[in-house]
Amino acid sequence: MTFYPLIFSPAFHARVWGGRNLEKFLEKKLPAQSIIGESWEIYDTNIIINGEYSGHTLKELLSQFPREIGGTLYDGGDFPLLVKFLDAQDWLSVQVHPNDELAQSLEGQPRGKTECWYVVEAEPDAAIIYGFSERITAQDFRDAIDNGNVKELLHFVNVKKGDFIFVPAGTIHALGKGVIIYELQQTSDTTYRLYDWDRLGLDGAPRELHIDKGLICTDFSLIRPSLHLETTSFRHKDYTEEQLTDNPYFSLQRITDFTGIKEYSFDGTAAQIITILEGIITISGNFDDVIVHKGMTVLLPACLQHCQIIANDKSELLIAHYNS
Repeated sequence: MTFYPLIFSPAFHARVWGGRNLEKFLEKKLPAQSIIGESWEIYDTNIIINGEYSGHTLKELLSQFPREIGGTLYDGGDFPLLVKFLDAQDWLSVQVHPNDELAQSLEGQPRGKTECWYVVEAEPDAAIIYGFSERITAQDFRDAIDNGNVKELLHFVNVKKGDFIFVPAGTIHALGKGVIIYELQQTSDTTYRLYDWDRLGLDGAPRELHIDKGLICTDFSLIRPSLHLETTSFRHKDYTEEQLTDNPYFSLQRITDFTGIKEYSFDGTAAQIITILEGIITISGNFDDVIVHKGMTVLLPACLQHCQIIANDKSELLIAHYNS
């Protein structure tokens, strides 16, 4: 049985805050006349579009070959990570995600949602919400929701292309308009909306808010938190490698100024996920070469052991894997 890097058809999701910029900046072929907010790149139901397993979903392949595809850290069930691109042409709701314990107790879900963002594009003066502007209690925030004063309590932060933001479960947050991000997250869609800018959804009705559960999950100690975490960077012969995060759930590296060859080895513990932000790469090994273009994401099965990543043009990559 021969395994090889897997390319998937992205799943597009219309959102009231979405647009068409994934087509403009990441060369996505979007469905006509749709306002697309999210492109899910790696998820259980994404369909493989290359090689012998073309037409199968990731979930189907994992059920047949759990160790070969997922590695020793994969414990069955959902693939543990979800990779997305988001196009925010308007503010997303002010929201929070539960941690693992609260997701299990409040929703009966196996995991919560810690995530991170890498800013792919940002308009001048683009901003996000990240934590609180002052020290408050859950009751203070509930009162602000009732009185229409929510925005005064939120920490607005400007962002630019190339920024990295780590968003642990419990962090109140929102993406602002004019931002395209790469998002890496635990596989969970448990989101508690606390404020939605008094707008209507795509169906013409207000979207549901989740005040009680959201306030239970919110970390009120995050007062004007810094966006910029300390990262480590190393210059190799053909590229620069930067460790953006390595937390209990996942790891994310950025490869920049990539113009040659990167040797890549596996220890069999986890699948690796490579997303191309700029350029074109060829992945070569004990399989037919796989060519990956800008805006595409490829999953490298855990059993590959070794491969070469060759930059056909000056490239920028994000490389992710799960830690649990």
